[in-house]
Amino acid sequence: MKIFFLFLLINCETVEAATPKYALVNGLQAVPLSMDNTYLRSLKVPAFDYWNLSSFYVPQYNDYGCSAASVSMALNALINARRIRGDQDENISQLSIPEKIAGVKWKELLSTAGFEGRHGVSLAQLGLISNEAMMAYSPAAFSVTVTTVTVINTQNLGAFRQALILNEKSPNDIMLLHFAQDVITGAPDGPYPHISPVGAYDAKTRRVLIFDVDRRWYEPYWVADTQVFDAMKFQTKSFGHGGYVLIKAGR
Repeated sequence: MKIFFLFLLINCETVEAATPKYALVNGLQAVPLSMDNTYLRSLKVPAFDYWNLSSFYVPQYNDYGCSAASVSMALNALINARRIRGDQDENISQLSIPEKIAGVKWKELLSTAGFEGRHGVSLAQLGLISNEAMMAYSPAAFSVTVTTVTVINTQNLGAFRQALILNEKSPNDIMLLHFAQDVITGAPDGPYPHISPVGAYDAKTRRVLIFDVDRRWYEPYWVADTQVFDAMKFQTKSFGHGGYVLIKAGR
């Protein structure tokens, strides 16, 4: 009995000493959706993007595939959600989208071998890919805008918040974030440039719900919009600064 009790104490200490899944970063901490879903349970919140995206929420298929998963979710949410579909209609697959893209070596950049020593895509490339993908799949008019975050100031943060507010009110647009994941989660040994869609925005608490496609490690999580802004501004050698892509569909 004493031996078992000693083991139990040691085991508990090991768990407590482990790095938390969502660590404090500059005094802020992401909160998983499973621990806080109050905003989405409000009858006053339509949460268009949350419901449209959740129906098509997929994990990235390899360590470099966050852009493919994110773009496929965005296109499915904008084109396939909220409409009557035929039995022959397929969902837009993250594996098939790269075949439609000619302007960026997307398929190669997502492969294990990479392309010219790189894996993954920059913010500018994400914008080009989103535009080409919408051209290939969208039956209606659309627009794609790219905003790079290079400077943190009141004006730029205000513009980001306004974009989030408008995005939350409309069922016809999706925002993709290009950001340093570790600036939000506190994961060690970064930086980890990453791409994922915005699932919702709570303007009262100024928190963004990120549908993280890195589902091997994460679930959707809430994070302060200021922290998201910091994560987008973070500059890496391979990709430069991050930012956000807004895809609007005219259904």
